Amino acid sequence: MTRGGLAEFRPRGRLSPHRRTCYAGPPPQSPIQGKSVSDNPRFIWLPALFGALLGLGLARFAYTPLLPALVDQDWLSEPEAAFAGAANLLGYLVGALCAQALAGRPERIAMLNGAMLAAAVSLLACAFPLGFVWITPWRFIAGVAGAFMIVLGPATVFAATPPGSRARVSGLIFMGVGLGIVLSGTFLPALAGLGLSVAWAVLGLVGFALTALAWRRWPRTPIATPPSAAPAVGRGLTLVFVFAYAMDGAGFVPHTLFLSDFVARALGQGEVAGGFYWAIFGIGAAMGAPVCGLIASRFGLRETFVAGLAVKGLAIALPLVSTGAASLMLTAFLVGALTPALAALAAGVSTTLAQGPAQARLFGAMTIAFALAQATAGFALSWLFATSQDHMILFAIGSALLLIGALAAGAATMRMGRT
Repeated sequence: MTRGGLAEFRPRGRLSPHRRTCYAGPPPQSPIQGKSVSDNPRFIWLPALFGALLGLGLARFAYTPLLPALVDQDWLSEPEAAFAGAANLLGYLVGALCAQALAGRPERIAMLNGAMLAAAVSLLACAFPLGFVWITPWRFIAGVAGAFMIVLGPATVFAATPPGSRARVSGLIFMGVGLGIVLSGTFLPALAGLGLSVAWAVLGLVGFALTALAWRRWPRTPIATPPSAAPAVGRGLTLVFVFAYAMDGAGFVPHTLFLSDFVARALGQGEVAGGFYWAIFGIGAAMGAPVCGLIASRFGLRETFVAGLAVKGLAIALPLVSTGAASLMLTAFLVGALTPALAALAAGVSTTLAQGPAQARLFGAMTIAFALAQATAGFALSWLFATSQDHMILFAIGSALLLIGALAAGAATMRMGRT
């Protein structure tokens, strides 16, 4: 035995490749071990879903079920509550403009995390009953933050998603909007009964939790610039899809602003019934985006987008035909389902019209057109209702706008061929 008793076991000369492998250490880690759910390519959409849930589902749509309590508990007057809601729409427009301009910047993940943090702070700040001059700027900030998450979030995920999976992934991302509507509509009225400060504080804490969950989970795949600077399709056809998405923004305003009021006051069924149909709207919103994503995977993104516009336009017209319970439930469910679904489909369509940073800028332009049309229609239809006190004309206008958008996008799709 040599010194230390181990020399005779030392390999002499160069190790063969086989022997080097044997001495290389422990076996490699299983690809499943040590990975979080978000590291799995199958769940790459999770941070963008968290962003949609926070940015639109909570930071925007949670205001709707809280609005009556804001007035009843003397936090705001009726006009102040309406203006605070409009401030969020204005913030969404401003945020879409800024996000579209910054879409090609490499700091997009920092911007996304910052937007989620700003949305959470804005919700928590509203827990303090400091009146209109306090709540309104925070509602504006929530709108800006929501636009950043909607414009940049899907683009960041699409950069790491195979083209064949983008329709499904887009549907999963925008499912977050529907989940936020369902959760806020279900739990916030009860929380508001404990006090508005409690309701806003819970929203803020949920916002911080979603921010923490998404913070390190965004895919870091660069948004690559395509080899050719030429657009994927002609500018004219691209503008048609921007116009069609703007018609969606204007056309669904009657339901989001007036459906509950139509049921409660015009039909004389009361606030409880109005709230019931808003809950049906939320259930549809939770289901619509993933279902339409699967349909788009089968039939094509542009084709499904056109069909969605047409179905939504017909659904908005249902109260013109019947105001029975079945008709009201169907109109609420279908319009609710197609509200986040068409946003998901529009994001997917943008990937067929442009690539790389141009895709993020295009979807930013589509979001700007949507937000501008939505805000314009909100003020115009509110004025029309104030002068006419007629809900039916609002539904007729909304339906017509969506069907015009469907016809325009359908004509462009026929020219371009199937996606």
